[in-house]
Amino acid sequence: MKRSIRFQEKWRYFNIRISLLKDHGGLPFGRLILWSDITERRLAEDARQRARDEMFVLLNAISSAASQASDLDEFLSESIYQIIIPFRSQVVAIFLIDEKQKGNTGQELFLASHFGIPEEVVNAISHIDPSSPLTDLILKNRQAALFEDIQNNPGVPAPLRKLDIACFLLLPLIVQAGDESRFVGSMILGRHENPAFSQDEIVRLTTISDQIATLVDSDRRRKLAITLTERQRILRDLHDSVSQKLYGLVTLTEAAQAALEAGSSINYSEILSRIGDNARQAVKEMRLFLFQMQPIDIEKEGLISVLHHRLAAVEGRADIKARLLSDENIFLTKDKQVALYFIAQEALNNVLRHAHAKSVLVTIKQGKRNVILRIQDDGTGFDPKKVERGGMGLINMKERTLQVNAKLNIVSKPGQGTTIVITIEKDQEVKPIERRRNP
Repeated sequence: MKRSIRFQEKWRYFNIRISLLKDHGGLPFGRLILWSDITERRLAEDARQRARDEMFVLLNAISSAASQASDLDEFLSESIYQIIIPFRSQVVAIFLIDEKQKGNTGQELFLASHFGIPEEVVNAISHIDPSSPLTDLILKNRQAALFEDIQNNPGVPAPLRKLDIACFLLLPLIVQAGDESRFVGSMILGRHENPAFSQDEIVRLTTISDQIATLVDSDRRRKLAITLTERQRILRDLHDSVSQKLYGLVTLTEAAQAALEAGSSINYSEILSRIGDNARQAVKEMRLFLFQMQPIDIEKEGLISVLHHRLAAVEGRADIKARLLSDENIFLTKDKQVALYFIAQEALNNVLRHAHAKSVLVTIKQGKRNVILRIQDDGTGFDPKKVERGGMGLINMKERTLQVNAKLNIVSKPGQGTTIVITIEKDQEVKPIERRRNP
């Protein structure tokens, strides 16, 4: 049996075995009782179980942060806040490989997220070039490394000695892909006071760093896939639009030249008008193509800012009077802003390519519960019932609308322009989108 006894304000744990004692004749004459003190073993098992439970909760919280965060910065910040208390860390820094600079001069790192670091130190370590001692320290230690007596340790780079910490733990962020591993960055945790990180803490933090590395890598792969898909779509658009317009110009000019050489009578005014129309449309398509090739960071700049840029760069240079009107303090998550931008982009592309419009008005209005995006043009319009399934980018618009639980309404008649309205639920808890006024 197992028993516990409270002794001097502490619990002691025992295994108790009771054996019957018998004489040579097989008659019982007493009992043998063995008490084994298993307190230390029990406390160790309880501690290990608590550690396993804490790790499960912590890893689950980090995974949940990855699924709910609107961007990588938010995920890393939330991960840091999950770590600092259970591991008694007053300083945390997460460095990531700069994918944009990779391959030219080596692996450059940047400070992706941090906690408890003074501004002057942040400035010193915000970007670390490959020749820096800190880069060498991070890249060479592909396993956890503990540094103590920081102020007197010559192997610790000067910026880290300015952090006024007693010890710090350097952890690599490594992604395992089968038999191969890929280094994506590093994490530093520091304590102002000893004791240093224990071996048990290092093991648990290594597991956490692997989880963070995997989630960072997944986010980058997702963004790369989106970028490649968008680039392929743009290339298809270039082939289907600009190339066709240029081919039409060549065909018209060659037909006119052949008619002149054959002495046939042709309507010069009509031919030149058609050539001019095709040339202007080709210029519009090329401007749209060049704009779409530019990187657009909706998560950083916000929906209103990128819509302003789009209207000025494309419609504003295509002899289309374009305006954007927006209410103050639009409350939308990043995902909803991204969806609305791409819906608006499809609608504006249709105006540019098919509507022959002279003006387009984009409005963003906010009610008590919803945000309403409206794109209205004065072009030729169309009959929605006669549009081929999936034509004019309607499938993309409908799919993006469904992804964010929004409603899409298209109103159009031949000769009366088109109005597209997207109604989406607003989010009160997010930071509002700043409104930029028309120049």
